[in-house]
Amino acid sequence: MTVITHTAFTATSRVDTVFAAVIEFCADFCAGARQGREIEARYDALSRLSRPDLARLGLTRADVARAALTGRPV
Repeated sequence: MTVITHTAFTATSRVDTVFAAVIEFCADFCAGARQGREIEARYDALSRLSRPDLARLGLTRADVARAALTGRPV
């Protein structure tokens, strides 16, 4: 005699899987937006500094964008 096993996917488990994927996407999107705002804030703060202030941080005006992306503190 042969035994056959069947795993049934219910509609509830499919909905849960889709819902979890949507929630994960939204969380990742929000995290990316938050990170973008932090980069923007760092860039804004660094771009407002004078050349002597930037020099004290070891930066030039050309380094501001890179420093904002890498998270260099102000």
